[in-house]
Amino acid sequence: MHHDLAPTTHTAELLQIHEINAALAAGHRVTAGSASVPETVPGDAVLRYLEATGPPSYPYIYGHFSQPGIDDTMRVELHTAQLRAISHQLSLRSHIWGLLPSSVRPGGRKFS
Repeated sequence: MHHDLAPTTHTAELLQIHEINAALAAGHRVTAGSASVPETVPGDAVLRYLEATGPPSYPYIYGHFSQPGIDDTMRVELHTAQLRAISHQLSLRSHIWGLLPSSVRPGGRKFS
């Protein structure tokens, strides 16, 4: 089954990325380990910012991580579970990443 995405999908994701980047710039910390980023990135590497690239209907989202005290970043593609973990750790509860089943509302409440 094919699902067409609303034209606002990319805009909503860009807004969520902006909110995450603002929280990170304000001093909040998320580590690669706490966001379940692949082991190619050390667990204590800190997320510095997110970047979106690609087509508006399905952007690729990358996290830029660096070790404490090092300016160079490692760029890693992030997936839905990792983006949800990052938003959760930053207390950005209104964020929705990925497609939810139509019977489930954000927050886990089901439609009757």
